[in-house]
Amino acid sequence: MDKSFLGWLLLLGLGFPLLGILLGEAASRLERKQHPLAVALRQMREYVLPPLAVILVMRQLLSVAGKDSWARFVETLTWVAVIVAGLSLINALLTTKKQPIKWQIHVPSLFFQVARGVVIFAIGYHIINGIWNINLTGLGSAVGIASAVIALALQDTLSNLVSGLLLLFAKPFRTGDWIEFDGKQGRVLEQNWWSVTIAAPGRKFNVPNGVLSKASIINYGQGAMWKSISASFSYDDSPNEVIPALNSLVEGIDAIEDEGLAQVSSYGDSCITYDLYYKLLPENNFGVSATLKSRLYYLTKRYGFTMPYPISVQYEVDAKLGIPSQIPQVVENRQQELITYLRSLPYFLTLNDNQIEKLAERARFKAYGKDELIIQEGKEDEGLYIIFKGTGQAYLKDAQGNRKIVDELELNEVFGEMAIFPGEVSPVTAIANEDVEVVVIPTDEVIEIIESNNKFSSEILQYIEERKKMVRLAKGIKEDVNLPNNKNGRRVQVGR
Repeated sequence: MDKSFLGWLLLLGLGFPLLGILLGEAASRLERKQHPLAVALRQMREYVLPPLAVILVMRQLLSVAGKDSWARFVETLTWVAVIVAGLSLINALLTTKKQPIKWQIHVPSLFFQVARGVVIFAIGYHIINGIWNINLTGLGSAVGIASAVIALALQDTLSNLVSGLLLLFAKPFRTGDWIEFDGKQGRVLEQNWWSVTIAAPGRKFNVPNGVLSKASIINYGQGAMWKSISASFSYDDSPNEVIPALNSLVEGIDAIEDEGLAQVSSYGDSCITYDLYYKLLPENNFGVSATLKSRLYYLTKRYGFTMPYPISVQYEVDAKLGIPSQIPQVVENRQQELITYLRSLPYFLTLNDNQIEKLAERARFKAYGKDELIIQEGKEDEGLYIIFKGTGQAYLKDAQGNRKIVDELELNEVFGEMAIFPGEVSPVTAIANEDVEVVVIPTDEVIEIIESNNKFSSEILQYIEERKKMVRLAKGIKEDVNLPNNKNGRRVQVGR
């Protein structure tokens, strides 16, 4: 028996079944791991091996000529199976998204489509020209003429295809980058043969490759970027006071990834203009910018800053001279309101009039908008806070960063008690649930009264102990918490 014949017999009788078993076992193992290569191996075993074995039997064992119709048909089926398995292999090896497997190759969508097209075109050409011996010379001339006509009709489409390839080679951006062009901004989601898909806040749009190739593109990358808002204040407000206040605007906004950076932008005729810079993912800026502008109003009230705006001036007629004279604007004085309010609180009933008036003289009202931080965990309290209007919430964060509610802050409730211990920081964060106005009593004044009034001192210390128990309870530390409760089961408030 001819040795080559015996070799082919052993290959087809033993080699192909063994290869089929190996491919099947490998595909099964990879399928259990949800590996993308499993599909390609399975298709090679089921689609490619059978017709390949048949064509080898026909040619090597049965000596069927390659020009035989049946041989050509089987070879065509084999190459079609190779196309199917080859496309699956490309899908497994190349990816247009984040690489789920380390050895996968990340390529742009257009390159991925080109690779698939090359496989189909090359094997298709071999089937037509190599297997069936169809002469494509005449067809090529006809195709050339038709191509010229089609090129004229589809010049924009072809321009986008070529522009897409040029963009991929030039690499002015990648999938996931935030870009700006022709006054538009957005994050690149995908690029195909015709256009680039871009996502902007609230919408998606497609930009033809030809348009992008002609545009001036600014690439901000895939991470956070700096944005800013502007605010103007009077020359009566010192930059040393305004800048720290503006920096505090960004506190408590999770989307912002860095501390605020405020600085003087310019000096105008009637005001100083400041820019507040903050860092975040650009698609989050729409909501964050609106929040910061809203907080700016409350910050202005809180610190008593003056924002320049047209002032309506009233006049009265001077009876003697018959000329108008300006009535000076009367600044609202809330000290008397504050004295009355402090006298109404049970915590301050033991204080005399002089002490109340001294507290009112040093204390001040502060306004906060919804979700603004009033005090922050890990930072020193500015003074003793009392809820004058609205409601709030006190919470702390556990090791995983989850919020643990310590207390619901209602009208007349006191917090910020750690201010009386110099160097100590707040164990909780307090935020406004709605528009809130608080009375802030400076630390020095509270300590002075504690030292001179034993009754007030004991009540404050009792309140501090209650708050410590609530903090330990929120942290999950088991203990008996016997607190004086109101009808809702909460701690008794300061109350009017």
